[in-house]
Amino acid sequence: LQLLGATAIEDKLQDGVPETIQLLKLGNIKVWVLTGDKQETAMNIGYACRLLTDDMEILEEKEVRALWAMGEVPATCALPKDKILHTGEVLKEKKGWPWRWLCCDGAEASQDQGGLVEKAFVDLATSCQAVICCRVTPKQKALIVQLVKKHKKAVTLAIGDGANDVNMIKTADIGVGISGLEGLQAVQCSDYALAQFSFLQRLLLVHGRWNYLRICKFLRYFLYKTFAGLLPQVWFAFHSGFTAQPLYEGWFLALYNIFYTAYPVLSVGLLEQDVSAKKSLEFPELYMVGQQDELFNYRVFGVTLLHGVGTSLISFYITLWAFEDHVGTKAVGDYESFSVTVALSALLSIVLDTQYWTVLSFLMVTASLLFFCLFSFLTQSVDAFRIAPAIFRFPGEVPWGSPRPFPSLALVLGAVSQPVDHLLIPRSLLSLQKIHLKAKRDPEPSVELRSHVPRGSFHRRSSYAFSHQEGYAGLITRGDSLRARATHGTSPGPLPPQGTPAVSSLLCPSV
Repeated sequence: LQLLGATAIEDKLQDGVPETIQLLKLGNIKVWVLTGDKQETAMNIGYACRLLTDDMEILEEKEVRALWAMGEVPATCALPKDKILHTGEVLKEKKGWPWRWLCCDGAEASQDQGGLVEKAFVDLATSCQAVICCRVTPKQKALIVQLVKKHKKAVTLAIGDGANDVNMIKTADIGVGISGLEGLQAVQCSDYALAQFSFLQRLLLVHGRWNYLRICKFLRYFLYKTFAGLLPQVWFAFHSGFTAQPLYEGWFLALYNIFYTAYPVLSVGLLEQDVSAKKSLEFPELYMVGQQDELFNYRVFGVTLLHGVGTSLISFYITLWAFEDHVGTKAVGDYESFSVTVALSALLSIVLDTQYWTVLSFLMVTASLLFFCLFSFLTQSVDAFRIAPAIFRFPGEVPWGSPRPFPSLALVLGAVSQPVDHLLIPRSLLSLQKIHLKAKRDPEPSVELRSHVPRGSFHRRSSYAFSHQEGYAGLITRGDSLRARATHGTSPGPLPPQGTPAVSSLLCPSV
């Protein structure tokens, strides 16, 4: 036969894929690769994107079978952390599925084998640093994601660029589609659309962490201002004989959550940042704060509840005791002092809790204060009382109550109570300090790049990978293993510099 030509399909890795995977791993994010490629191609992809390294031990199906036969694999399938699971057709229901044999023996045959097999596979896979599943169909990709959601109660994110990733993207909690040369099916079925895989690091480590921080602060402040503003009416009931006499005027209760305290918390929910985007990418370990729910959990909820209750007690009783011996014709103005103290306390709390100030944040806080003064003047004016005396029952109290020094107690209240909240709730700056201190105490040891298990020719990274960098054509056409040392007398192409991977870009799988 005479060779007339050859056809090749270019499907190389995008720029920034290895760096993105490294950042995700530092952020304690488990990275799984689900691809329909053959085993050797999937292995080459793993090394090219630095998901696999030479100091990792590859754990394959046949090795798991041998270890189980020798009794070295415990029943819980808990293997060392540096193990790498590499399996094909992990969810195949027909014969040849090793996980059924691995997890279900004679003693467990009468139990629910499907559940045992699923949990054993997930336990084994999550004990590894990375997982590569090759030769999987689109349906199997979705089933693997469903297994992780079922047995680990984890938040899953699936990212893909082709039509074969649609089922996986729909099954995951968060679906991300990459708009590339393989169509727009993945993008149309996803929650987020990206142009490159490298944009995933900013989506998770920057914007994802910022949104978690903003939502937690929004919830904490909303609960705080509700408890601090409305509980004084409960304390007032003990002094009024439970006569249903309100502590505040009706207009203050109606406008408290709409104009007086809504805009500052809105600015926090939209613009708040604890550290810059550069620091978020420089220290991906900060992402673990959200994984561990450190900013909003039962403990933080309890601290926020106690903070709001304490603020309500202090604002009510300090103001009550300040006017306890007051005698005069305008004693009705004491009610206005309660509302002034509560409103200023809520505003001062959000001012002290805001870490990232912008022009919009300043304008929203200022607008809330101006709205409080404006509506108080309008609802307590003499003209409004003449028009509707049953509705506007506090005429002329703002000019009387403004010069009084007792509303300034709100400043003392915020200065005393807010630092307690900061001490009990963790902050990202403290996490940064811990990361710096740990890096100084525990310097990263030098690692000798060697394989724990000798691999045969089946594991060679050779001519199945088409590199997009210049200078490797000779090595690829020659077919020699790139892991071998350069001992040949002549080299058909320039060798890569020391310390860089021989093949930096290979066939890209459907991630």
